[in-house]
Amino acid sequence: MIMKAMKYLNNSVNVLLFIVLAVMALSMAVNVFCRSCLNFSISWADELSQSLLVWLTFLGAAVAVREHSHYSFNFLDQVLKNKGKTILSLFVNVLILFCAVYMLIDGIKITDGIASWLMPAMGISRAWVYGACPVGSSVMIVYCVTDIINNIKLLRV
Repeated sequence: MIMKAMKYLNNSVNVLLFIVLAVMALSMAVNVFCRSCLNFSISWADELSQSLLVWLTFLGAAVAVREHSHYSFNFLDQVLKNKGKTILSLFVNVLILFCAVYMLIDGIKITDGIASWLMPAMGISRAWVYGACPVGSSVMIVYCVTDIINNIKLLRV
């Protein structure tokens, strides 16, 4: 059941990242074409691209947590063996978890506080942009908790 849910979450995040990147690239390409060839600019295209970049960043950070591909100093990982590596991984995941929980709590506060602000070109609430932080942080938390559980299982063996 949990494996099925994780697979669904992974696929959902991957599809969402693909859609965000595709829409961002398309809106930028169309706007560049309009500026270069048609001598006008789409007023909302830059704002949309910037907003989608924020979503791409936070969802991409969640994928980096899932794939263990954040930048790191791997000296200790190379030196340590078996249980030492597992303990180091557990420590790193707990540290990421605390940061993600902090980002989730503050992200919710900031998103709620900015909900009444509208983006000038698109006319939608800035909460749609700032909401990327709590959503991405929530996904990071799920991935960290999963890794922590797996690390604890490895330590018991």
